Order: sequence, then structure tokens, then C-alpha cells
Amino acid sequence: MPEKSNITNDKHNPVAIFDKELLSATAFTLYTFELCTMCGARFGIGYHGACNYDAQATVETEELPRKLMEILAKDHRQNRAHKCFIELGV
Repeated sequence: MPEKSNITNDKHNPVAIFDKELLSATAFTLYTFELCTMCGARFGIGYHGACNYDAQATVETEELPRKLMEILAKDHRQNRAHKCFIELGV
């Protein structure tokens, strides 16, 4: 099974998806967009599937852009391409 299918079946997992891949994401709840500060790549941040939005989810959601920026910066430090799907789970 392709990686994309495995991720789309994992509901409630916070992820960042490269903007050009968002159209192929099924049942994705989008919360915000973030840009890589180094190359300008745009990612949608959210969750696959229906997600209950409660106080804990709010705190977690506020941390997701910071986590994504750390991952993207590490990609650049290690001279590797960004993944199209980045898991941001806590």
C-alpha cells in the first residue's frame, strides 16, 4: 500500500501536506497554512478525518506550525527535500 494511503487512513493524526498534494488528500481538516522560511514551500496543516475540536486540540494545533518549521529547517540543514506528507504527531 502506498505511503499516502497509510497516512490518509490514520484519522486524528496531525500532519502537514505540501499544498500541491492537498487536492488528493481525502477527509482532511485544514487549520492553517505555513511557508518554509528557507525556500517558500507552502504546507497545509491539519488532521485527516473528522476531528473533535476541544481545548486540548487548540493547544496542540498552536504547536503544529512550530513543529513543522523545525522539521523544514532540519531538512535544509541536512540538504534533503521536504516530504509531501509530514507527520506532526505529539
